[in-house]
Amino acid sequence: MRAFYVEANFVPKPGYKLSQREESSGRSARGNSIWKDIKGAVTDRPTPVPKADEVLLKIGAAGICGTDAHLLFQDEDGYTKYDGHSKYPIITGHEFSGEILEVGKEVQQNLKIGDLVSVESMNWCGACDACRMGMFNQCQCLEEPGLTFDGGFAEYAVIKGKYCYLLNDIVDYYGDKMTAFEMGAMIEPVGVAYNGLFVRGGGIRPGGHVVVFGAGPIGLAAIALMKTSGAGKLICFETTAERRQLAKDCGADYVYDPIQLSEDGRDASELLMEITKGRGIALFAECSGATNATYPVMAGALAIGGKTVQIGHSIGKTSIDLYPYMFHAGSISGSNGQSGQGIYNDVIALMASGRIDTRKMVTGRVHLEDIENGLIQAANRVSGKVLVSMDYLRL
Repeated sequence: MRAFYVEANFVPKPGYKLSQREESSGRSARGNSIWKDIKGAVTDRPTPVPKADEVLLKIGAAGICGTDAHLLFQDEDGYTKYDGHSKYPIITGHEFSGEILEVGKEVQQNLKIGDLVSVESMNWCGACDACRMGMFNQCQCLEEPGLTFDGGFAEYAVIKGKYCYLLNDIVDYYGDKMTAFEMGAMIEPVGVAYNGLFVRGGGIRPGGHVVVFGAGPIGLAAIALMKTSGAGKLICFETTAERRQLAKDCGADYVYDPIQLSEDGRDASELLMEITKGRGIALFAECSGATNATYPVMAGALAIGGKTVQIGHSIGKTSIDLYPYMFHAGSISGSNGQSGQGIYNDVIALMASGRIDTRKMVTGRVHLEDIENGLIQAANRVSGKVLVSMDYLRL
C-alpha cells in the first residue's frame, strides 16, 4: 500500500534524562529532546493485518494537523521542533476516518464490514490510575496513531475496535459517504475543542458571552460549538485575514485583529467590556498558544464566575495576574485530547443533525501522493483544515 512514512534517529540531547518508558520502548515524551534528522516520503509499505481485537480500515479521509507538519521541521542541530509524544519510524496522521474491510473475531463493539468509522487519537489503556478515574486523555500508558504507531496517511490502517465510532448517521443525514469521511476526519480537532469547552471547562449558561483566541482548526471548532450552545456574543481574535474570514463563516459575531487593535491604540479588554455592556466574558477559549498576550486581555474582561480554558499549546512560561480570577471567582482549566466522556458520540450527533458543519473550515484537499503540498498548507498559519484523500483527484 502507499503511505507517508516518517523516519528519525533516536539521539537524546546531552543532559536529557530518559524516563523508564522512553528507555524501554524507544519513544519520546518530548520529541524535540530526542528525535534527530527527521525525513518523510510517500512510499510502499506492507498492508497491515488486523489482530483479533482490531479492524482493518480503508482510509476515506485524513486531516493534516499542525503537529504533522511541525514534526518535520528541524532546528539548527537537526532535532525535530515537535515537542510531544512520538516514536519512529512510523506512518503519520492521527485525524482519520475510513470504511471497515475486516473485523477481528474478538471485536466486541457493534462494528461490521462496510461501516464508516472515525478513530479516537488518544488510545487509552483503561488500566492506569488516570483511566481508572475516567480521565482517558491523561492516560499514563497512552498510545497515539500517527505518533507512536502507524496512522492514517495511508491507503489502509488497523485500529482496535474500542477506539472506533460509527459515522453511519452522518451518511444518512447528508446522503453521501465522502461527506461522512471528511467530517469523520475532523472529529478529532472538534473533539479537542469540545473536551476543553464542556468537559474540562464546564461550558456556559446560554446567553453568556464567549471569546475564542485563535482561528486555527481548533479555534474554528470552538466557535462552531459555542454558536450552537447558546453563546450570547461570540468574539474571536485572530491575526491573519484569511482565518478571520473563516471565523465569521463558522459563526463568530465579532472578529478582531489584535495587532491592528494595538496599533490603533485600542485596549482589547476595554473593547470586550464595551461589547458586553460591562458584563464581561463568561468563557475564554485560549486556542492560540500566545498566552503572554492573551491572559492580560482576559484579566481585564473576566465576568463574575468567568472561565478560561487553556486548549492551545504555549511555548515557554506564562505570566498570569491571578488577582482578577480571585476577585471574580474565576477559574482556569487545562485541557488535552478528545477521548472518553462520550465526546465522539456527541460530536457525531451534532454533525448528523446539521448543528455544526465542519466543511466550512476546510481550505484545502490533496491526494495522498501530494501530501507534502498539504503539509505546507497546514503549516502556513493561514489555512483552515487541510484534508488528505486517496479518492481526491491529483492537483
